[in-house]
Amino acid sequence: MVKIVYVGFGIVSQGLADIILDNNSLLPIAEGTEIKTVGILDIMKGSKIDEQGIDMEEVLTNANKGDYSLLNDNVASITIAIEEINADIVIEASFTDIKTGQPAISHIVSALNTNKHVVTTNKGPFAVAYKQIFNLARLKKKVVAIEGTVMSGTPIINVLNNGLLGAEISAVSGIMNGTSNYILTKMELGMSYKDALVQAQELGYAEADPTSDVEGLDTLAKVMILANVIFDVQLDREDITVSGISQITLADVKGASSNNKRWKLIGRVWKDDQGDVHGSVSPKLVSMSDSLYGISDATNALKITSNILGDTTIVGAGAGKNETGFALYNDIISIVNG
Repeated sequence: MVKIVYVGFGIVSQGLADIILDNNSLLPIAEGTEIKTVGILDIMKGSKIDEQGIDMEEVLTNANKGDYSLLNDNVASITIAIEEINADIVIEASFTDIKTGQPAISHIVSALNTNKHVVTTNKGPFAVAYKQIFNLARLKKKVVAIEGTVMSGTPIINVLNNGLLGAEISAVSGIMNGTSNYILTKMELGMSYKDALVQAQELGYAEADPTSDVEGLDTLAKVMILANVIFDVQLDREDITVSGISQITLADVKGASSNNKRWKLIGRVWKDDQGDVHGSVSPKLVSMSDSLYGISDATNALKITSNILGDTTIVGAGAGKNETGFALYNDIISIVNG
């Protein structure tokens, strides 16, 4: 039996809950380990704690109607609730703040300090406090799994940590934000920036306030995470040049197309000849010979440059309820597998 707690019960957590129910709450591993939800903690939607297990089918049925009345337990402090509840894994899916990483950092620290593993897709804590969190996790001998923080359900953290052992990585660059790529793709078809943004919002790719996506802040957080994962370096936010796509016009897009090029919002982290690590986020003109040229809609792609393999490009879904939920699900399986 694996007991989990959701911290934040938005679209990502609901995607995970759907996947767990679709698999009859049994992990696809030896002995069919059962997952039991013992807590839902959400500052806006409400909370529910039941160590005997919450009826997630009922909760999700109501949530699909916009009804969260079942989350009616009085929880004065989410961090204290995390500490007090008897659980094995905390699913941290609260809102992302890439400036401070809060309140997610506090949630993660509370979980680790009370001997709970953490699975998350929240970028904020790992953009600003990567080493702090993983040092604490090592001290407590617990796992913090962050596969979904960079490319949603497309595995990239495990590839960088394990799949390229022996290859010295010198740079990583790519399309790390599905919303901006979707907008640019639609603009190539003649849609205005404004109309493409509205469509992205209707499809759930963009938030009501799309600033983080279209101004490059979401990609910035991922660049900072990758600097830690690949080069073990914490970049300062102020040292990274960041610009987004909001100033790109239809004329810009058409001009690029006439020259067999496309605009893409590219995040990049690299090590120079002196061994210093740098990062950048900005729109770039990509030629047809580039592996990133054909990446369209909400798809993400990361090009990894190493001394042995040259360029290796990983392509996959960069957004979506089920895709991001799967990243959490896969991390849970990895933890249970030891």
